[in-house]
Amino acid sequence: MTSTQIQTAYQLQEELIHIVFDPVFPKHWLINKPVEEVEELAMREAEEVSPRYARGKRLKRRGYARYRFLAGFSVVMEGRRIEYRLRWMSVRLPVMYDGKGRVRTGVERELLREEEDVLRKLLTFYSVLGGKMNARLWTPELEVEGDFQYVIADGKWVKLRGGKGVLLVAMGVTREGRRAVLDFLLAKEEDARSYWRLFARVWRKFNFKLVVADMVRSVDSALELSGIDAKRQLCLNHVKRRLDREEREEVDLLVSGLLQFPDRVRELVERGLLSFLSLPQELQRLLSTNNLVESFNSLVERRRFGKYHTPHRLLQIVWAIADNYNILDNFLQEWNNIHILLVLFTIKTSSLN
Repeated sequence: MTSTQIQTAYQLQEELIHIVFDPVFPKHWLINKPVEEVEELAMREAEEVSPRYARGKRLKRRGYARYRFLAGFSVVMEGRRIEYRLRWMSVRLPVMYDGKGRVRTGVERELLREEEDVLRKLLTFYSVLGGKMNARLWTPELEVEGDFQYVIADGKWVKLRGGKGVLLVAMGVTREGRRAVLDFLLAKEEDARSYWRLFARVWRKFNFKLVVADMVRSVDSALELSGIDAKRQLCLNHVKRRLDREEREEVDLLVSGLLQFPDRVRELVERGLLSFLSLPQELQRLLSTNNLVESFNSLVERRRFGKYHTPHRLLQIVWAIADNYNILDNFLQEWNNIHILLVLFTIKTSSLN
């Protein structure tokens, strides 16, 4: 090819590549400042908390280390393919120690916080648009707060590059009806060991009293192995699918209270078929089945684009969907509380008039 042909080819390639989205983060963030300015701020902070020649210091400096932070990204359309181009910031920061171990400086903590916000937005775009991302990024933990006393768990087989796996999801419900994705993991089998890992991770954060799941024995075994004192609730939908007509009628009579003692489904009742009846009335319908987790799994299935992902990529997509789900549900809950207050205020003002 001649030089003119090569130049023409490069021009055509540049025309095919265009930026779809390039998010702008606040100017006062450290990731938007020059590297020299960030390093100077870190040095100034280190000198304040640990003067070089002072004695009896609580914090001591032990040299310097170079760290790399995710500073931004852009979504690029190359032909019909979507790609993500990441921007990194490499800075040299002082390493601080106290009597217990390493201590992060304020500059480093701020950079990590900003990096997590960038990663959160990046994974949100990736979960919606898909595409190619040539970087192995970490998956942050879900930030969930609340008194989640009831847990709904379910497993879903997913296609992976090189095989299959089971995505185990645990969702929580509070006494007020608030819902959130508490945790998830990817396992090779839907066995007792995998469910034990999931329940143990959730138990570290939330003291739940009830577990709703389908009829798999591995859930019962996992609860017994973990020693968690929680009741079991079988999913009514899964139970009825496996029963004949007469047994389904008996279950309906037991649920409605028209039948006191079970006959054909005694074993299922002993396993926890009717545990949800002891809950508040407004929660019984929600916690009698695992429909909540299955609806979340359908969101994951729609966002996967029918492709074979690596386990790491799949977990990133699930995290982004779960994080958005929790944010939206929390927003709707707050708006519902505001709406109730407005209605009460309107009723009170109208009665005064």
